[in-house]
Amino acid sequence: MKYLTIIFLLFLGMAPGVAQQAGKFSVEHVYPIEASHSYVQFVATYMGYAKVRGSFDDFKGSIYYHPAFPENTSISFRVKVESVDTNNDWRDKDLKSANWFDSEQHPEITFISTGAKASSDGLVISGDLTIKGVTQSSEINLDAVIGVMQDTRGDDQVIFQGSHTLSRKSFGIEGRGWSAVKEGIASLSDDIVIEFSMLGKQINEGNATNFVRNAKRPPGKVYQAYKDGGMASLTSTFAELKDSIDVNPNLLKIVGYVLLKTGNKDHALAVFQMNAEEFPEDADVYDSLGEAYLHLGDHAKAKELYTKSWQLDADNYHAKEILRHL
Repeated sequence: MKYLTIIFLLFLGMAPGVAQQAGKFSVEHVYPIEASHSYVQFVATYMGYAKVRGSFDDFKGSIYYHPAFPENTSISFRVKVESVDTNNDWRDKDLKSANWFDSEQHPEITFISTGAKASSDGLVISGDLTIKGVTQSSEINLDAVIGVMQDTRGDDQVIFQGSHTLSRKSFGIEGRGWSAVKEGIASLSDDIVIEFSMLGKQINEGNATNFVRNAKRPPGKVYQAYKDGGMASLTSTFAELKDSIDVNPNLLKIVGYVLLKTGNKDHALAVFQMNAEEFPEDADVYDSLGEAYLHLGDHAKAKELYTKSWQLDADNYHAKEILRHL
């Protein structure tokens, strides 16, 4: 009955709670970082000359970037310390210990930007860098940002890359036993160079529809039902699927985003609302529902939903980044 109520309101053009005035912030300029095309590496100097490289393989975040207003650029980002990899199991275990990062007590490294300014080389992002429970104001130098580009699938992407040098000891990363000096050379440098490349992506209509192309798979079946019979058919098809397979929040999330990307904003809202009612404990359903409200111009409702998503999942740095602008 609740789904029929939503559909009835949509037919009347009365999607509940949607404001008519859009604010200055636009969710289209928020780019979730795609880890598969990004990296976070570091370089330490051993005995004055040898370069030892490592990386963090588990990271996530989102970038806000508008090419016309680069000074408004911001980023929310975190790294899982447990994902450190220096191609040496013994060394990795030692780095996770209290002797270095103490990943048990301080499992994350975070960077939350506080400002941006143009430089002769590109862009400087200032922000709060937290490592091992110590927060310091830092300035991250980015190479020149090319702007928003489209990849081969038609998706919008922006790439941030650059480097930053920091003092490990200032963050309490002592590495006792590795600070000896021989012939005037420290066994391990205090200065550590962070190198990174971050690709943020917005999936556009052409690529989004690929996720529902196969009508034999659940998302494709539900979307095809919508194309054939509208929201009523979508709702009944989803109900039938629930009785035959173990559905998860991704099914309606995929369908909802395809509707959003193809301009069916009101119907996308209904699908995301259905998803939230089906899976009320899942953080992502409120994230996607919040995005639908942003597209419809209701920033107050979107803020409420993104806040709920963040409360359910403190690792949702996409929601964290958007909340900073609402």
